[in-house]
Amino acid sequence: MPTYSHSRLETYENCPRLYKLQYIDKIEIEETESVEAFLGSRVHEALEKLYKDVRMTKIPTLDEILEFYEKAWDENWHDGVNIVRKDYTPENYRELGRRCISEYYGKYYPFDESRTIAVEHVVFFPLDNDRNYWIRGVIDRLSVAKDGTYEIHDYKTSGRLPTQEQVDSDRQLALYHIAIKRMWPDVKQIELVWHYLVFGKEMRSRRSADDLAKLKQEVMELIKKIENDTEFRPKESALCDWCAYPEYCPAKKHITMTSKLPVNDYLKEPGVVLVNKFAELQRHKKEIEEEMDKVREALINYAKENDVEVIKGSDHRVLVRFYKNLAFPTKDHPHRHDLEDLVRSLGLWERVSVLSPVSLAKLVESGQLDDEVVAKLSDLAVEEVRPWVKLSKLRPGDEDL
Repeated sequence: MPTYSHSRLETYENCPRLYKLQYIDKIEIEETESVEAFLGSRVHEALEKLYKDVRMTKIPTLDEILEFYEKAWDENWHDGVNIVRKDYTPENYRELGRRCISEYYGKYYPFDESRTIAVEHVVFFPLDNDRNYWIRGVIDRLSVAKDGTYEIHDYKTSGRLPTQEQVDSDRQLALYHIAIKRMWPDVKQIELVWHYLVFGKEMRSRRSADDLAKLKQEVMELIKKIENDTEFRPKESALCDWCAYPEYCPAKKHITMTSKLPVNDYLKEPGVVLVNKFAELQRHKKEIEEEMDKVREALINYAKENDVEVIKGSDHRVLVRFYKNLAFPTKDHPHRHDLEDLVRSLGLWERVSVLSPVSLAKLVESGQLDDEVVAKLSDLAVEEVRPWVKLSKLRPGDEDL
């Protein structure tokens, strides 16, 4: 039975193919790590030491914590640390970590706002009574405030500051709330606390019993979706720049492979040749279609002006006729709803409505229908594989892969 975590669920939401490569195929790659992740780990370790000392009634000096941070940085730095933002050096990130720790230390000294129960506390718990869906996580710090409120702390070195609405809907710490409540049912109040260290800002949120019940259901539905996925399609986004598996990804594999070729070999590579030819034909097609539209419009005008409906050429002839028909409001027209209401009231809906197989297929694939409904519809469906080809410009950064 697989165990899920917030980061595992988030990986699937960000890119199903990355999820497959990382958690199902378990592709082994050279040791690599983004500098952002490296920075976060070192800052977390420094704050972990800080609160372990505090819990033992020892308040370390800021210099001691920074010395610990510097040593951990040097000992753990490796060639696989990847810096995507080339405008910044390792020292820039190192200094950012120093600043985060220093500002946090100054803000919370002497660290007596709450009593620390645990740091880097592992939680492992089922979401459902049948114990089919298990969640694992690590709480950065768990403490109890002076009024008895349990606080779940999380340290963020992200360069993005969320809104209050976003933290109020955060999944990770809300899952930890569920875990704490299962461990200690007598706990009355639990508060979620985020420390956005880059901004020196603390954000707080609470969850009701209804919020947590809804979250459990949403997470179980997401897990079902993951376990029923058979394709794991890649999802391209800005996060692709940080991906460690481009050579295994259908969306990036060819780009990664060809970017390493010498220019002459690149231009001869079969895929490159085909795309270039396709782009050239597409360009000519557009030019021809634009020219045909102009000639078609000219033929229509000629027929009107000369009162003819057959126009002769050297080897062909063109027939131009004008038909009158009724045009009712289309789907996006402001009077569309009025038309639909009228058609229903006249008892004509069944005679003029059209079942869209494409829309029905999308509804089934979206996961919005009950399993029983999907099963009944599937009895009348035949699985098809249809190729889809689309020409587009290279995305920023694709040339550098």
